[in-house]
Amino acid sequence: MAHDHHTPNTTLHDAEQVVHEVTPTANTLLMFCVLVAIAALAFVVGFSDLGPWKVVASLAVATLEASVLAYFFMDLKQADSLTWLVALSGLFWVGLMFLFTLTDYLTRQMGVL
Repeated sequence: MAHDHHTPNTTLHDAEQVVHEVTPTANTLLMFCVLVAIAALAFVVGFSDLGPWKVVASLAVATLEASVLAYFFMDLKQADSLTWLVALSGLFWVGLMFLFTLTDYLTRQMGVL
């Protein structure tokens, strides 16, 4: 019985191979500097006297920092549509949690219940 010498079927695994670009070191250092600048901005906002706007400013800085981290260091820059959908749905649910928490907190003094 002769063995059949056939080439392995590589077409099944071609769709599973995902090619990621390696980010140049200069871009990584630039993103690090951007994150350090945002952290410095968070430090300035933390020690500033903005009154009731301090929480809003802190949340805006934190959102900006999380967006930069997700976009560049968690590969959302080169992600497919499903990954973007999952990331945006996570933001949607976090937004709902903030909404319900703030709704509870802001309506406690109304004496509704």
